[in-house]
Amino acid sequence: MAGVDTTVLSGLEKDVFEKGVSEGVNNKFPLKEFFESETTDAEYLGGGGHLWSHHVGRNVSPMFVREGSAFAAAGAQRHIKGRIDIRKMMARLYMTAEAMEFYQRSEASYANAMTDEKTRLVDDISYREEYAIGSDGRGVLALLSDDPGTGTDLDLDSPANIPGTSFGNRFVQKGMVVGAVNPATGALRAGVVTVTDVNQDGSDVTVDAAINGAWADNDYLVQVANSSVTSVLDTSYEAAYWGLPALVDDGTNRDAYFGISRTDAPSLKSYVVSSAGAFSLDLAQRTADVVNQKLGGEIDYLCMHHSVRREYIKLLNADRRYNGASLLSPDGGTKAMKQGDLTLGEVPVKAIRSIGLAQVYFLDTKRSGFKKYVAEEGKFEDRDGSIWRRDGSGNSARHAFEAWWYAWKQYFCTNPGYNARWDGVTGQTLVVVRAE
Repeated sequence: MAGVDTTVLSGLEKDVFEKGVSEGVNNKFPLKEFFESETTDAEYLGGGGHLWSHHVGRNVSPMFVREGSAFAAAGAQRHIKGRIDIRKMMARLYMTAEAMEFYQRSEASYANAMTDEKTRLVDDISYREEYAIGSDGRGVLALLSDDPGTGTDLDLDSPANIPGTSFGNRFVQKGMVVGAVNPATGALRAGVVTVTDVNQDGSDVTVDAAINGAWADNDYLVQVANSSVTSVLDTSYEAAYWGLPALVDDGTNRDAYFGISRTDAPSLKSYVVSSAGAFSLDLAQRTADVVNQKLGGEIDYLCMHHSVRREYIKLLNADRRYNGASLLSPDGGTKAMKQGDLTLGEVPVKAIRSIGLAQVYFLDTKRSGFKKYVAEEGKFEDRDGSIWRRDGSGNSARHAFEAWWYAWKQYFCTNPGYNARWDGVTGQTLVVVRAE
């Protein structure tokens, strides 16, 4: 029997839009915030860099002597001068006039497209900056774990150039244009491709074209400006901000510390345990003791990846006790479950996703002088009176607009010797999470 049902009424239906846009990426950047909390006021870099002086030697003339005997010649303090080089990051927006005009907040749009793109770009920039602070400044996304031949699948390890076979694609994003740098020569290999898929297994990425056979095992995978690039100068290689693996280092990653050889200035060397093995409370204490004996450093902050923190939690489980009211409602958990800070000897233990998967950093935040030197913290280019500029001119003109964002800065540690690092922590079970 004919009648009225929802099918008949479909022509009268009205779509109801949920307000706002749900968030599907992780916009917490604790490592970046850590440095910012330790910075001084912005110190402007000019002339290509910021000069600094490091005290590397004592006056060696003090000498015990007998009455009337000769004593040592006059000595002097020794200082070495270095230069902190500025590094630059840029980002770009492109919008058609229609997108700007029509997709403003209304019944037909969840958000103003122009505002949404600008706001979220700032978060994306922070994401890339967080990756950089967890890397060694070379701008390396990962290493090739084998020769790709002429295929379209790349096997990756050592994310951010930090040794390790797990989760090699963790810093690679779909849509990135990438190339391979020969680690021996620093030259860009032939062939530039675009990432079309980041596989969930944590090690592979798929690219849009066959590799021409020039790429090799252990090559550096780097971000490239566009598909026409043929020079390493137009890549991220050796252009990124310096991060903890370079600042807290014994010369393994960076011997030249902003113009000063760590070999010539051992006080710029951090204490590094290259093969830490299983998380050990005894090794942690020895590490803190070495830092204290060397330069008087006092560790007040530990940071590591979540997988390494779980190994520390395992050590605590054997000593867990319930008493009093806890006997009636033992929850079996730790503060880490709510992402609260644990402590080791009253020192906060912080889990940070962008740190190397098998690393632990022992930091003296009060004496080390962690800071960033800033010429421009980050802004949209507006020298023409507007952040938006027309796309092209003449016959190549389009009714579309571009906006450029840029920053000039560098991360720095005045006294790396007050800190320590573990590499090669074993035993952890990595949980691969592809959430951005």
